[in-house]
Amino acid sequence: MTEIDKRHPAIIVANEKGGVGKSTLALAIADKLVIAGHSPVVIQIDRQKRLSAALGQSVITVASDPKAARIDPGKELARFSPVLDAAERAAASAPIVIDIGAGEVGRFSEWAALVDLDEELGEFGFDPVVFVPFTAEAEAIRQAHWTIERLTTAIPRAEIILAENQRDGRIADLHPASAAWQEWTDKLKPAAERHIHIIMGAIPGGSWRYFEAAGSRFIDVVDLETQAAMRLSGLPRAEAKIARGDVAQWLVALFDELDRVLKTREAANEA
Repeated sequence: MTEIDKRHPAIIVANEKGGVGKSTLALAIADKLVIAGHSPVVIQIDRQKRLSAALGQSVITVASDPKAARIDPGKELARFSPVLDAAERAAASAPIVIDIGAGEVGRFSEWAALVDLDEELGEFGFDPVVFVPFTAEAEAIRQAHWTIERLTTAIPRAEIILAENQRDGRIADLHPASAAWQEWTDKLKPAAERHIHIIMGAIPGGSWRYFEAAGSRFIDVVDLETQAAMRLSGLPRAEAKIARGDVAQWLVALFDELDRVLKTREAANEA
């Protein structure tokens, strides 16, 4: 259990595969921290910059450059330096949320080992926590296992939290003969038994996508007046209210899951 009010967490959200809900989870975690009275430092290592759309220019972006990686691998790794700089600036004052995009886990892990990120985070007063979201799909499960191996090697103190994104179905409902079930039983299930396993439920009807397209964040959507929900989502009145309610219900359930692993309290009650 990470005690946020004693030592801030450096939260990493990662899976080498794309489309498993990394940015969605990172945004929800950032919103959870804001509600708890914190001002998290958010870093995205992703060319898509989805967090910037919701959180604005305060997000620190580390963009990849595949061409530079081929020409000068050492220089390519140096692009992660803003992560360490941000941790040093935020030392003992705010939690950090790092969203690692698809295809970036290997390079980030290599850099983290080179600079001894684990030790540096400890000196700055952070406890590393790695959330690994995955869906009920064979490649997502396989890459989640690979991600855990790479990041636990690079950041040995990291607490691992597996986040089962049920957007495409539940792991428990997989057919025993399916490739996804084999990947789960052979690789990820043993990891889930050693680490914490939380659930990201599916948002009914894909209601979030309407607000996501407008660059919204979760905590803003749940407080929207009906007219504002209609304007942002582009939906008629009844459908906009249903979509807003779907997002709110999903967020409450996810926050309950996060409460299991991140013990928070209002910043006003600190000290």
